[in-house]
Amino acid sequence: MYEEVLSKVQAHVETLDSMEEWLFVAVNTMKAIVTNSAKGQEPVVLKAVECKNTSEIQRFYDRIQGMYGREGFSYRNHPTYYYLSSLIAIFPAKELSDDDREFIRKCYEAEEYLLYS
Repeated sequence: MYEEVLSKVQAHVETLDSMEEWLFVAVNTMKAIVTNSAKGQEPVVLKAVECKNTSEIQRFYDRIQGMYGREGFSYRNHPTYYYLSSLIAIFPAKELSDDDREFIRKCYEAEEYLLYS
């Protein structure tokens, strides 16, 4: 999934086509934010599995930004960070399935981050 989404991010698409792509960007970016500013606290990102829909994921992303995306986050003024955040913000409202929640867990396991590519 990383390579597929990376190619879209590098092409600067305006929106993402699928729930899986969007979930990957959201979880991967949240984990990158936490890793960059508070290494060791990454498991907080797994709370995304408790979300019921994409709107809740978007609000959770905002909370992660507020808690970890300030001082100590070296990418807070980086254009890629702004771009990834915009992709997360503009995805339509959809309910999350159990399969989506399992996919969130898989996304969390990625060790490469779109933010740094």
